Amino acid sequence: MAGFVEEVTPISECLDRVTEALRFPWTVSAKTLPLSEAVSLRAARTIRSEENNPPFTRSLRDGYAVDHRFTTGASSGAPVFLRMAGEIFMGAKPVFSLGAEEVASIPTGGMMPDGADAVVMLEDTADAGKWIEVRKAVQRGENIVVSGEDIAVGDVVASRGDTIDCALPGMLSTLGFTEIDVIDLRIAVISTGDEIVSAGTSPLPLGFVRDANTDIVRSTLRQYGFSSRSYGIVSDHVETLKERVTEALSWCDVLLLSGGSSVGVRDHTTETIQALRDPGLLIRGINMLPGKPTLIGGSAEDKKIVVGLPGHPTSCMVACLFVVLPLLLRMVGAKRDAVGRYIRMPLEQDVQGRTGPDEFIPMRLESGGARPLAAKSGYVSAMRDADGFIRMTPDVETLRQGEEALLWLW
Repeated sequence: MAGFVEEVTPISECLDRVTEALRFPWTVSAKTLPLSEAVSLRAARTIRSEENNPPFTRSLRDGYAVDHRFTTGASSGAPVFLRMAGEIFMGAKPVFSLGAEEVASIPTGGMMPDGADAVVMLEDTADAGKWIEVRKAVQRGENIVVSGEDIAVGDVVASRGDTIDCALPGMLSTLGFTEIDVIDLRIAVISTGDEIVSAGTSPLPLGFVRDANTDIVRSTLRQYGFSSRSYGIVSDHVETLKERVTEALSWCDVLLLSGGSSVGVRDHTTETIQALRDPGLLIRGINMLPGKPTLIGGSAEDKKIVVGLPGHPTSCMVACLFVVLPLLLRMVGAKRDAVGRYIRMPLEQDVQGRTGPDEFIPMRLESGGARPLAAKSGYVSAMRDADGFIRMTPDVETLRQGEEALLWLW
């Protein structure tokens, strides 16, 4: 039985073993997109600023530009009187410099004139004809932002592999960028099984199930920055599977097969992966629940990786989140090889686990903490109301109500 799992590998060891054997990171394809079309994808290259931001030293308040030394001791009871030197306008460079004991009116965002190093806010002053009554002392740099203080020339604004979220395009636009290179990793997804039919099949023949895993895998990848292509559903017949795998591998860098890693005499995923050269099959089972029968192999020479994912929907999603995506991030050279985030919160009820594997239990956040959700690996509804997973590490067997648990959030 090709899918029988005799030995399992811890998740971290699995990731390290594959990374070393396939010699990650790889040079992968990229494509250039306008900033607005790149959101949710991943940056293909590290981007450094070619300009300072702000490009000039400017005021953060409406008020008066001053040399802070001439405001020393100023208060409402003992104001300092400074001479009005002129007015600064938005979008214009000051045509004058401040002399001793002089000020210049300045709007928020206005360019600071030479001779000034702070701004007194308008509400801390009073107009006295050709003089300005200053009622509060300021320090050097107060109420201004210096050129390059936010972003300096050479600063990294995006690293290779970073997700392009909704905040990044605005920052890049400010720095003069109009487009960005994004990772164009080619990922193929195949669902396997004689009992699997397409989602549009109606009525559903007795003994068959509709394909959920293609959409589970592709949507999970998409949420975390990777696009993919479906190569359909393949029966468990070995020759048919080999033909479709050969077709997919002629196009893709990454092939994800779901349903072909469970115990069964017709499970041919293992021999399919074993047929890859240098090194072939690397991982035959991972010490995690659900997702234990995950298979991983590839070719360092051809730069191909193939993962056999479990057929049960929740198992398939867990394997994607905690194995496939970290491998993809290592493959493309991202500085962080995990998705989502971890927090600790108390549990709303007891959780029974088992010592040995990493265990992932769907949970929902409530006002008092985290509530585990009933879910068997075959459930397709398990994640509908979930905010993430309770992660029970190999050294944890049982967690009691009120005890803090490690939670993974989308």
